[in-house]
Amino acid sequence: MSSVHIEVGPFDAKVHSPFEAKDVIKDLPRTWRRWDSDAKCWIVQLHAVDTLRQQLQAEGFTVRTTHGAGARQEKQTPPPRTSRTASTWADAMYTALGQDLAAKAYKALVPVLHPDGGGDTVAMQQLNAARDQFRRLRPTG
Repeated sequence: MSSVHIEVGPFDAKVHSPFEAKDVIKDLPRTWRRWDSDAKCWIVQLHAVDTLRQQLQAEGFTVRTTHGAGARQEKQTPPPRTSRTASTWADAMYTALGQDLAAKAYKALVPVLHPDGGGDTVAMQQLNAARDQFRRLRPTG
């Protein structure tokens, strides 16, 4: 069968594939993939690369993976929640917005950042940790 090239970058991966592979790629959740009409390739989120590679190989495609400049070549394990020492973007958000607006911002960001919806695990952990810390410092009444 045909060959597929997955070019892993620092933030996402470009999938250069023949037309026959489109159905396998489209089996990924919509939030994990998009078509780049300018580059004529699929763009998939980094966490989907291994799943896509396995599905393509199971369908008989030859898969070649390369890592571009700045790409992470090893899977990054999210940091444990207890190793939180530095301020994050989420801490700054909670400090800047205050209790009422921060709660609304949290509700708006959860669908975007949650890993089950294709979001980023580390960013979701940072948001949850900031919310928890904010609650400890400013208990609701």
